[in-house]
Amino acid sequence: MKIEADVKTIKDLNKYYFLVPDYQREYVWKVDDQVAQFIIDLDNEYQPEQKDQSGYFLGSIIIVKNGGKYDVIDGQQRLTTIVITMCALRNLLKERSSILDKKGAEYLKTIDEWLSSYDIDSDDIQSRLDLQYEESQGFMALLIKGEVDAVPETASVRKMSEAYKRISSFLIEQLTEGLDNIITFARFFLTKVELVVIESENLSSALKIFETINQRGAGLNAMDLVKNLLFSQAREAQFAQIKSIWKSITNNLESCGESDNPLRFLRYFLISRYHNGILREDDIYKWIITSDGEGLLKYKSQPVVLVKELKKLSERYSNLVNATNDAANWRESSRFPHVSNIGYINKYRSRQHLVLLMALDVNCPDEVMDYLAAQLESFLFYANTMSIQTKTYEQRFTQWAAKLRGMKTIEEVASVVAVTLVPFIRERLVDFQQKFLFLTHFHFTPQYRERFILGKLENHVRQLCHFPAKDQMAIQQLQIEHILPQTVKNAPESGDFSDEYRSNFTYKLGNVTLLESTINQAVNNFNDLSSEWFVKKQQQYANSEFILTRLLNASHIIGIDTALNRFKGNYGYEYLQWTSENISARQRLMMDIAIDCWLFNGKRIDEYVSEPEPEEVE
Repeated sequence: MKIEADVKTIKDLNKYYFLVPDYQREYVWKVDDQVAQFIIDLDNEYQPEQKDQSGYFLGSIIIVKNGGKYDVIDGQQRLTTIVITMCALRNLLKERSSILDKKGAEYLKTIDEWLSSYDIDSDDIQSRLDLQYEESQGFMALLIKGEVDAVPETASVRKMSEAYKRISSFLIEQLTEGLDNIITFARFFLTKVELVVIESENLSSALKIFETINQRGAGLNAMDLVKNLLFSQAREAQFAQIKSIWKSITNNLESCGESDNPLRFLRYFLISRYHNGILREDDIYKWIITSDGEGLLKYKSQPVVLVKELKKLSERYSNLVNATNDAANWRESSRFPHVSNIGYINKYRSRQHLVLLMALDVNCPDEVMDYLAAQLESFLFYANTMSIQTKTYEQRFTQWAAKLRGMKTIEEVASVVAVTLVPFIRERLVDFQQKFLFLTHFHFTPQYRERFILGKLENHVRQLCHFPAKDQMAIQQLQIEHILPQTVKNAPESGDFSDEYRSNFTYKLGNVTLLESTINQAVNNFNDLSSEWFVKKQQQYANSEFILTRLLNASHIIGIDTALNRFKGNYGYEYLQWTSENISARQRLMMDIAIDCWLFNGKRIDEYVSEPEPEEVE
């Protein structure tokens, strides 16, 4: 494998015309991140008072000769930023061409000729850098020509435009020291900023160099490496197909807001479908190129098959992430309602459930995925109520994912749930019951989570009583009402509701209920514990649309032998006065309703025979 590597200054790059092929990644440097750091590094290294500055190493680029030009295999981000900087320098000097001295005019000419020059062989103007990927929309060619007024905007073009503006602002700041300072900076940039240019004999060799450099920690993330690995294994005739499919993957990740961090998707994809056990982001690519990774992924023999699977699973990942995120907007996904419920129950931006959902067959029906999501919703409700840390079940999720691989029927999923999620929770049922009876309403924070939990209990009772369910938009607009008020007047001098003990009961889950804001305002004044404060509250509770609140009024009934009345009698949901005993009793009742809500394969967790959780083989 023939390789030539030389240190080149920016000025020396005038020997090359560069192409960024259409299968390469678009410009992704952020103006407040990589571009800002690029400017800071230049500013730190630039020492105008020194006559002979030392060189500043900017990085490397890997290129392959392609006719009279060179394909850029690695380094397109920094190379694009270099060209943007040269355009900004050229434009700033050109705007002041009338006041430039002879030296300044020579620098302007040098930069202008560096950016583009007339080529006799092609009888055309050649630009130093040609971005061939679709998202560039010809922006670079127009920027080099100085014509950037009306350019179709893509994410890549927007980033390049922002980079140009930020770099231009930096250069204008140099003008505060005088025009000579810009000339001095131009000399520094052209002659002291250096890169290693690695020229390979062919694309395959170049991609191998790219892989080796980046694998050893010098460059890109695993997603970029996988992309280039696929191109290195594919036939050239397959490039267009892989490029198109990869664009779909990028679009899918963009549609769920995770395009800037694609490694979570790639990590979950591998854990759920191929790798056994936890796989950390830093180890993703190392595992892919092992004999195990190569044998399972088959990227050498079937690169197009793998990229098609990545596309399908990136679409599933995007749909599931968006369904999870619906909780932030008080919505429920019509496609995956139980995935949305997980978004309410679990911590913000938690994604562990996706590992199991992504393990199912690539063509798994939506109803099967949401069936599994319902089981995961139950699992996470119990786990979070018991404050079980994620690391306790993280390893198990990877093992359980392996059991779910390729499944696409409810019966298959149910069989795995019965030997995985169920034993884990059933073995801890006593802990759950003990924990629940002492829960305070602070346990389910933030309040949208508490409202979801209380709303779930409410909707279960509504189902029992043949009332239509309340949607999350309605539930999330309610207020959390403390039946025994948080602030009271004339508290008894002794007993459970005295100042000494009252907080033990005020914040218990059994003392809170959902209530419309208008009714909540009406009951706020009923806080004199020496009066019939609870009777007054009961009268207002009867006006609520929510059954568990309305039935706090002991006299509330509907008809004779109706489902609502039967619920009230069967569950003993009748409170003539509000005492510490009734708070505890209501909390026990809420626990029983919760066990009835969050089922596994349609059964209450306490209906399963207690068996030790099966040990997993590493």
